[in-house]
Amino acid sequence: MLAIALLVSMIPEALAASYTGTINEDKVFFRMKPNTSSDYHTLLKKNTKVTVTGTSGDFYAVTYDGNKGYVMKKFVTLSSSALKALNGTAAAVSNSKYASAKTISALGTPPDYTQKGSSGDSVEKLQQALKIKGYFSGTVDGKYGDMTVAAVKAYQKAMGLSQTGKADYATIMKLFGKVLYTTVANDPQMNGITRISQITVPATSEKGNSGKNVLALQQALKIKGFYKAPIDSKYGDQTVEAVKAFQKSKGLTQDGKAGNDTIKALFGKNASNYTYVTERLDWFSKGVNVFTGQCVYTVKDVNTGKTFRARRRFGSNHLDSEPLTASDTAVLKSLYGGEWSWNRRAILVLYNGHVYAASMNGMPHGTSTITNNNFDGHFCIHFYKSRTHGTNRVDEAHQNCVSRAMSATW
Repeated sequence: MLAIALLVSMIPEALAASYTGTINEDKVFFRMKPNTSSDYHTLLKKNTKVTVTGTSGDFYAVTYDGNKGYVMKKFVTLSSSALKALNGTAAAVSNSKYASAKTISALGTPPDYTQKGSSGDSVEKLQQALKIKGYFSGTVDGKYGDMTVAAVKAYQKAMGLSQTGKADYATIMKLFGKVLYTTVANDPQMNGITRISQITVPATSEKGNSGKNVLALQQALKIKGFYKAPIDSKYGDQTVEAVKAFQKSKGLTQDGKAGNDTIKALFGKNASNYTYVTERLDWFSKGVNVFTGQCVYTVKDVNTGKTFRARRRFGSNHLDSEPLTASDTAVLKSLYGGEWSWNRRAILVLYNGHVYAASMNGMPHGTSTITNNNFDGHFCIHFYKSRTHGTNRVDEAHQNCVSRAMSATW
């Protein structure tokens, strides 16, 4: 028994499970310990054969020329069976919720920008994405170590990107096809813009809009630090939230719309060439709450472009209004050729920084509260789905004018 024990003790360690690996780069460190700051035995040449006996983090345990040491995994090429034996178990027991993903799309939203030393969910996504693409053979553990750096660099090299080893904008965009957020420096839609004064002041806009006005809005909000998402010229939920945050910082009404006051606050004294977005105001769901008390607003005739001021008289089925002054009455009467008329006219109503499509008649009737405006009574302004007082119905002629006004701008 003693002889057998002595014989077993003389069996070299190399006879345990081991695999032949090939060094795939020139001047590779054969280190004494599994870290990049360790001393090394020698530098290995490309195509050198080594014996791999195990793993230690980002390193393989290696025997070469009678010495035991460590070589970084990225510099050793192994057969698929050897890789499975050495790394398969570790990968199989990964606790990452992404470990079973087989496609990039299965990983969901793209990760944040990360680099060596980072950890967490975004690193797990990155590692699994690189594993899917064949660049990462380690365990998906959410720890951005040397092996992850090496995998990122290999992917960057293959894609013709700068080999930083960091999961930066270009790398995430190439790997996932999109990014969660951008900065002034890396968003391609900024085009070198770093100051608000470099942006052409846009027209007002709101959710659902798209195009150059929204582009300029997003650029300005990104410079101010309120818009994090990639600039896409589309006024969606993220733009709404960014506008609300900006409005809150300026003490403005937080409605998420880039209206007159918001554009002025964002672009400052240069905001002199903005226009308004014409809005369709559903009278019974919103309109009765927009126009309250004795509020004053400006009316613009769509056909002639003439404007006058009016004040609310009532506001149940529609907006009963009175010309504010005698001069305002004169403008209103001129729109009907100097004669009062029940005819409908398409108009725009400007109030509290918003422009609404509407329709009016030009006939004084009923009671009034303003006595010195040369208008004996009030006139009617209708909005989308508003109704007449007498018949309590939606007036088709008024609604046709509201529709026509929707195509007009202030």
